[in-house]
Order: sequence, then C-alpha cells, then structure tokens
Amino acid sequence: MKRLVTLVTLLVAATGLAQAQFTRYIVQLTDKKGTPYTLSNPSAYLSAKAIARRTKQQRAIDSTDLPITPSYIQSIRNIPFVTVLNSSKWLNQVLIKITDNTQVTNALAAINALPFVKTTGRIAPRISTGNNGISGTMAEENNQPPVALKKEDAPTGAAAFNYGSMYNQIHIHNGDYLHRLGFSGRGMTIAVIDAGFLNYLTNPVFDSVRLQGRILGTWDYVNNEASVNEDYFHGAYVFSCLASNQPGVLVGTAPYASYWLLRTEDASSEYPVEEQNWAAAAEFSDSAGVDMISTSLGYADFDDPTFNHSYAQRNGNTAMITIAADLAAKKGILVVVAAGNSGASGGDAKYIACPADADSVLTIGSININGAIAASSSWGPNGAGLLKPNVVAVGENAVLASPNTGGPVVGSGTSYACPNMAGLVACFWQAFPEFSNMQIIDVVQQCASKYTNPDYRFGYGIPDFKKGIVLLTKQYATASSNFNNCVVSLNWKSKDDTSTVYTLQRKLPGETGFVNVSQINSSSIAFTANSYTYNDSLRAAGTGLVQYRILQTNRLADTTFEIANLTQNITSVCFPDNTLTAQPSPFDQQLMVVVNTPDAIANMGIKITDMMGRVMYAQKTDKPAGYYSTSVSTIGWNTGIYEVTLYNNSKRIYARKVLKK
Repeated sequence: MKRLVTLVTLLVAATGLAQAQFTRYIVQLTDKKGTPYTLSNPSAYLSAKAIARRTKQQRAIDSTDLPITPSYIQSIRNIPFVTVLNSSKWLNQVLIKITDNTQVTNALAAINALPFVKTTGRIAPRISTGNNGISGTMAEENNQPPVALKKEDAPTGAAAFNYGSMYNQIHIHNGDYLHRLGFSGRGMTIAVIDAGFLNYLTNPVFDSVRLQGRILGTWDYVNNEASVNEDYFHGAYVFSCLASNQPGVLVGTAPYASYWLLRTEDASSEYPVEEQNWAAAAEFSDSAGVDMISTSLGYADFDDPTFNHSYAQRNGNTAMITIAADLAAKKGILVVVAAGNSGASGGDAKYIACPADADSVLTIGSININGAIAASSSWGPNGAGLLKPNVVAVGENAVLASPNTGGPVVGSGTSYACPNMAGLVACFWQAFPEFSNMQIIDVVQQCASKYTNPDYRFGYGIPDFKKGIVLLTKQYATASSNFNNCVVSLNWKSKDDTSTVYTLQRKLPGETGFVNVSQINSSSIAFTANSYTYNDSLRAAGTGLVQYRILQTNRLADTTFEIANLTQNITSVCFPDNTLTAQPSPFDQQLMVVVNTPDAIANMGIKITDMMGRVMYAQKTDKPAGYYSTSVSTIGWNTGIYEVTLYNNSKRIYARKVLKK
C-alpha cells in the first residue's frame, strides 16, 4: 500500500462565478487538539468489529481515527447562518452550509478567524446549476430483456443456486463454484455507497436480505436523512447485482451478505461535495465494522470545470475521494470501485476517474459474458502510471433487477461490473478470513486470465475463483514431519471438504521418482480447516534424505496441487520387526540371536549388555544376505533384562530387550 500523502487544498477560490452562488463549503482544520478521545480507548468511537478488523490485520489505530475535536465543530456551528452537514475525521474537515445567501462573506470571515481553521473553500452551490446526468461511472438501464441462457450454460442440479438470468455473469468467474463450496457472503458486511436505492423496501428480489434483517441500516448524506428508498434508481440496480435472491429469476453474487445502503451522490448535479459525502460514508462504514465497500461512483468532470480532476491529478493521491478510499483500505476494508464509462472518449477523458485511481482499491473494468472488453470501459493507467483497472467483470449487458417490478432487465457500465465482482470477492474472503484485504486483492489478480501479461484495458483480466481457491489453499496449508523409532510422522493442515482427496508420495534415498504411499479422503462436510497425521513406517530404507509430497485434489474444481514438500533426514537404518530376534525369551543358559536382512552387512556387530551397561557378549562379522544366527552361552548371567543390539560398523541400527530367568 503506497504511503498516503497529506490532503492538499484543492478547493480553490471561485473563478468566473460569484461567491454568492455557493452555499456549501469545506472547512479544513489544523489539528485535533483538545479532543476527549484517545488512541488507547478506541471503543469510544469504533465498533468492536472495527477494532477486531484492525487487530486481525495488524492495522494500528492512529490519529486519523480520532473524531474531530467536538469543541471545534461546536464553535463553527455557533456562527450565525452556519449549519454543519457532516465531517471527515480522516481528512480533518467539516462540510457546512451557509443558510443566508447574503451572509456568506461574513460567515466565512468568522470561520477563518477561528484559530484552529486552516482554510475554507467552496464545494457546491445552493442548487444545481447544470445537469451532467449521473456520475461518470454510473450507467443507465437499457430496459432490454436479458439474453437467454444457452442450454449448455444453464446451471445443473449440482449448482448452489438457480441463478435465473444472472448465471452467465457469475459463471464466467466460476463464482458458482464459490457458492457450491458454501460461500455466499454469509457473515460478510458490505457498504454499498451510491446514488439512492429506489424501491428497495418493496422490490421482491430483496425480500430475503430485507426480511432476514441483513440490511443493517441506511443513510442519505445528500439530504441528511435515513431514507434512501425514494431516491435515484442506480443504487438499486447495483444492489441487485449483489443481493438479489429470487431463485429461478435472479440470484446475485453475494445473496447472504449483510449490507449498509449509503447515498452520497446527487444524480442531478456534479460537485465535489459528493466526494466529501463519500468520505463521511466511508468513515461511518469503517466505524460500523464493515468488511468491504462497493462503490459505482466516479469523479473527473464537474458542472463547474474549475473543480475538474485532470488526468495528471488522477494519480492516486490528490482527490478527496481517492485519499479517503486509500484510507479505508488502510483500515483493513476491501474497497471495490468501478473504473468508469469513458473508454470511448478521446484524449485524457478516456482514463479512469476518482477513486478508481486509488492505489489500494480493487478497480473493476467492464466486459460482456463472452469476455470481450466493453468499449465504454475506462482505460488505465492512473495519472501516476499505476496499472488500472485491476481486473474486469461483466458490466456490458449485465442482468439487473428492475426497481419497479423486480424482473430482469439489462444495463451496461462498470457500475454493474463493480458489484458483480465485489460480491464474489466477499464470498472468496468469507472462505479465507485469515487473510488481509490486500492479500485477497493480490490473489484475485493472480487468479485472473492476464496475470502474466496485464494491460490497461483488462488489467490482470478475468478472475477465476476456482484458481483463487487453489492459490489461497496453498498459501494457507502448513505441514511438518518428524522421525522417531523408524516412523516418519507427517502432519498437515489445510482447508477442504468431502470433495477433497490427499495423496501422499515418498521418494527414498537412491530412488529417482516419487511413489504413492497413501490416499486420505476428507470427511469434512463444509469447506473448512482440518488437520491430519499419517505415520509412514520405514523399514530397510537405509540412511539419508527421504522426500515427501502431499498433493491435494479438489474434485469439485477438477484440480490437483501440491501443498507440502518435506524432507526428513534418516540417520539410522530401519529394519522390519523380525530383523533381529533373540530366542527363547525368557532364556536360561543359552540364547540364539538371529539377524535377517535382505542385504549383506559388512562388519556387522552384535552386542549384549545388562541394564547397568556392562557388556556380556560382543561379536563382529561380515553377514551375507539373508539369515545369520549365532548361539550365545549365558551360563552365570544374573536373572534380569538384557539388551541385544545390532550395529553396522559402529552405527547402532537395531535393538531389542530379552529376559533371563
């Protein structure tokens, strides 16, 4: 993760527009002195889940986590005609509205006179002065019926869900494999930050997520109210890619995840106030303990062009929303962002918008169900030359749920590629919660189709989550071996289910290849972590290095891969139990010692000692292959236990105890 830079003052004085046209302003603060909050007591401003996320990912709680000093906000609020709309603790700034258009100059002067105020800058007018439509990465509904499934592509009875029209946009990533393993987003929390979620309270595709209480809450940062049901349709389309659960009609990529629905975009205009709203929403999401953010918003050109983000400024470190997105990632949130829909534009306009330029987010480009890039999908790299987009998902002619009927319709844009991928990443992370957000992003890239030859349209390409499961399983698996009494114990831990078979292979000293020694089937119903032990008895193996391989076969994924390669040093020759016998036992006046090995032993030694270590008998000889025996007179030996030891030269290779009457 790149080092975050300090927010620069991008809200410059108005040019060509009267100051009075603007009523919303950003107030940047100098510090957080006097705050009652401390880094040692984060529970005062972060949920237990947010703290747990930081602990698990070893992310330190720092000064950006501290809320803005309350007395600072109150002092701003006390100035006549000033209303505080929201604030950003990460950027240490406050969004205000000046309610009397004639008092703008006086109010700003009073604010700038406060000792803790760094600067103020205009950010949005009283009302819209233009209409560029919705933000650059949004996409209008085409109102077309979805493309019919090909018979050979239709889900079978073994599929986890009857996806209806959404199957193709999930199957292209083997997302249905994730669902078959039992990962459908359960236990994952995703904040969807968008422009409104029209009719989500009555749309039948959301019955499951709604009735099961998995919509955890909503907030409208544009109107400062809780309701987002009556606002713009775009967020409802985005949400349907994730949370639809109407079997046989529409089933989304993470139908059992939990969600926050947050509106930050005013679709009727385009001003940087929406970036501030987004930062506030991301901070709330962090404090509430979300795992992921999915956002299909992007900013480059504004109604007032003096605010525009040039291509050079889309460098991962300049725009407010970009800095906020990277800070969210720094807190351990996995942020998924639409790349933008300007790919067919000329010049610098074709490049990704903000926050798609952020270095620590997963930026998603758009393809169709055949894997072809959408012409509208914005290009990379970002303004600093960083590869973008990271990966691609289906956004061209994506199947969505109509906000009016819940029935399937088709829309195009990276807006829909983003949630399609975000939901699958949520399921993927659900399978491997031990890994951090950035580790998950890295593996999503590694399992994509162009990982070895990425470009600025596809990024690393189309992720395949069957490959992703293999990659993370290999990273997760651990193994060890130990040698004791001619037995090598192999111990390993991996993630598996009943479709998993382990094959144990061994190569003895002098052998040129591995041979199978055992197969072990997993009995785990759910795909989860399991531990195993296998004891391999080595007899007549000789000394030297013995190599073992443990192969894991996931039959559902049709893949076999190595999870361990172990080497065990065998320091003594191991023989079968009948290699050395001493009869009779118990013995009286004579003991017959028999050595049986398939190979000859030069300079073999036999020694018999009592329990005090005194040598009662010793012999050295060259033993031919097969049996060798010798009779030992034991007249005069005391009653007790004796140890018969076999040597190869001076190396002890075998021993057994016998009893004298």
